[in-house]
Amino acid sequence: MTIVSAKPTLPLLTPMAAATIQDHVAALRTAFRNGAMRPLAARKAALIQLQTLLTEGCELLQSAIWADLHKHATETYVTETSVALLEIQEHLDSMDEWAAPKRVSTNLLNVPGSSFIRSDPLGVCCIFDTWNYPIMLLLMPLIGCLSAGNVALVRLPTDGSCDNVAAALAHLLDKYMDRNVLRYVNGGIDANKALLQEKFDLIFCTGGCTIGKIVARAAAETLTPVILELGGKSPAIIDASIDLLVTARRLVWGAFTNAGQTCVRPDYIFVHASIGPALVAAMKQAAVDFFGADPQASDSYGRLVNSAQFDRICRIYEADKAFAVHGGQSDASDRFFGPTIFNFESDYATFASSASMEGELFGPLLPICYYTDVNAPKPLALYVFSKKSAFQELVLSNTTSGSVCVNDTMVQILNPSLPFGGVGNSGMGAYHGHKSFEVFSHAKSVLYKHFILDIAQRYQPYTPFARQLFGLVMYPAPRAWVKALQRALSVGVVGLVLALVWRRKVLAA
Repeated sequence: MTIVSAKPTLPLLTPMAAATIQDHVAALRTAFRNGAMRPLAARKAALIQLQTLLTEGCELLQSAIWADLHKHATETYVTETSVALLEIQEHLDSMDEWAAPKRVSTNLLNVPGSSFIRSDPLGVCCIFDTWNYPIMLLLMPLIGCLSAGNVALVRLPTDGSCDNVAAALAHLLDKYMDRNVLRYVNGGIDANKALLQEKFDLIFCTGGCTIGKIVARAAAETLTPVILELGGKSPAIIDASIDLLVTARRLVWGAFTNAGQTCVRPDYIFVHASIGPALVAAMKQAAVDFFGADPQASDSYGRLVNSAQFDRICRIYEADKAFAVHGGQSDASDRFFGPTIFNFESDYATFASSASMEGELFGPLLPICYYTDVNAPKPLALYVFSKKSAFQELVLSNTTSGSVCVNDTMVQILNPSLPFGGVGNSGMGAYHGHKSFEVFSHAKSVLYKHFILDIAQRYQPYTPFARQLFGLVMYPAPRAWVKALQRALSVGVVGLVLALVWRRKVLAA
């Protein structure tokens, strides 16, 4: 795969007026009420159009993301487009099964009867895209949204960050997608405010804690459910039993891919003191192996998204540069900041109070400290490197995080069978694969009853016998007892019906 370096030729988008946003929501609401996405065939057709968009628009998207983030075409494929294509295929393969009514058990009180759970679409959903993985983080929730039978209004990342990608996405959405199914919004703070004044059936937001709180407050005004995929400081905990070189390479890959602008990157490292110096040395070598002695000249090393992010990373570096053992190169004109490692060794007090530990770094800085205990907010991800199952279980049982990957970094989000989502400060709700279908659906309970066995004791006035009867039917017995009694009652009901039919035939004769 070649690197795409041609400058995008599409004009950048202009902010969208509030009236246009209102029109989009109204049009989508009408389309949903008219059943545009009720048939599974319509949902599959929409997903196939997304497939076509990604395959035919691949070069345009690569060109745009190279301009915005200096992301290599292979990295774009691995971390953006291929992930979405795999997710689409998963939904196309499984939609019939996921959408089918699911039969569940019926309690004694409702025998004879049958119970089902149906997956109903929610309606008009709003999806907030973000800039660090602007293709993948738009399409992954959108796939689940369409698969579940909803229509969507998506907010593109057009706030001075990935403007070229936003223009490319807008062009491709206009070209390939049905406007009855999907529309987009572009613009900054004013567009966001106008968007959040509309009533949606679900809001899905990927971003930082600040935007997450704004969305949650606005959604509360209309009692709109929200899924928040936020961030946090994801630690890596490393014991002495590791494969040193493999661990070093996987940590460097996870920490510095996309110039560190990844919500599930390892944001800081705790390593056993006995191997601390060796791991740091191996990580420094891995950084050189990956990006060369001059990372700015590498076609495989990204750029910070804008000058504000560059300035923020520079401020953190200046505060902690006494502990820098690798990197620190920067060029404001290119938004370049090299992969940088801080080693605080065993000075936990300084490490904990450092600028690097004040919040999520979201950039190419990686602080390391030798073993100690620390309490921190619940991260979006956690990484543990160890060959010892007892150590792995110790970490898993005594920590809380959105996800865990053992002996690797970030790749857990590439498995569609694993839900991805945060907990606590890192977000609420999860998606990917079947979980995406569920989160964009309403699980509607349906109970089918018959007209037979309409006993008088159900109705007022209540009698002592009614109390005894309800006490028997609603007794909190173990499930095995209930199932046995249900089977007996079902057989009895069938027998009663057959007896009545036989009696009627006999009398008729």
